[in-house]
Amino acid sequence: MSFMTVFVLIAALFAAISLFNGVVSMAHGGAPDQESSHWLMLKRVGWQGLALLFMVLALLSNLQ
Repeated sequence: MSFMTVFVLIAALFAAISLFNGVVSMAHGGAPDQESSHWLMLKRVGWQGLALLFMVLALLSNLQ
């Protein structure tokens, strides 16, 4: 298993954790959810973007 594979898996795991935190926050609702929903979504999208970047880098490194 290469380092890039590990990086992709870690980023995907953090994206899943961020998604779970967002769902739990929505389930509780109320003012705290309204204040933190944007930040939680931004974190999730960031982790997904990082995982995608690592996947592209891993694919490009295997071409050579």
